[in-house]
Amino acid sequence: MDLYSMIEAGGRMKFEVTGEDLVMFADRLIAKAQEMKEIEIATRPKDETYLSAAETAELCHVSKTTLWTWEKAGYLVPAHVGKRKCYAKSEIDRLLAGEKGTLRNPK
Repeated sequence: MDLYSMIEAGGRMKFEVTGEDLVMFADRLIAKAQEMKEIEIATRPKDETYLSAAETAELCHVSKTTLWTWEKAGYLVPAHVGKRKCYAKSEIDRLLAGEKGTLRNPK
């Protein structure tokens, strides 16, 4: 049983691991993250429109600080293009409509 499987099994355990075990664990986590990203990209609309932070703030009638607060709370999570933040128009519309499911990253 590998380290990832033992952690998934749950319970309180103490591990003695080798460097090789840690490398295998890291590889498994990276592969899992890549799978999740591929699923996210595949489910995104192909013709999605993205707005800048300034455009989004204006459309929502809020300040950029409020956008930052919404990002930290998981209400409106931006895509990052380099250092720029871009907001998906569909996510903005969903948030403004008050639909459930806008909280993508609850804390």
